[in-house]
Amino acid sequence: KVADEGDFYEIQKDFAGNIITGFIRLEGQTVGVVANQPMVLAGVLDIDSARKAARFVRFCDCFEIPILTLVDVPGFLPGTGQEYNGVIKHGAKLLFAYGEA
Repeated sequence: KVADEGDFYEIQKDFAGNIITGFIRLEGQTVGVVANQPMVLAGVLDIDSARKAARFVRFCDCFEIPILTLVDVPGFLPGTGQEYNGVIKHGAKLLFAYGEA
């Protein structure tokens, strides 16, 4: 268990299940959590998961909420559909959001 009392408030639970975003309390302080879910699409980053995580990281940054990142990711989801729709662009948005935070 990472969180105080095991509490976890997940954000956008039904969208992009290969990445988990939410809030926990650590020693009484609110902390944002970004974690890959290897049980869904092996935890790879695709367009939707990159956008979900980037938006959450930016939200935490706006309110000066510290971010805990748990990583178990093999990389980006391959495929022409992802490439044509801009997986690299959306993946870069996630990296940029972390850089700003």
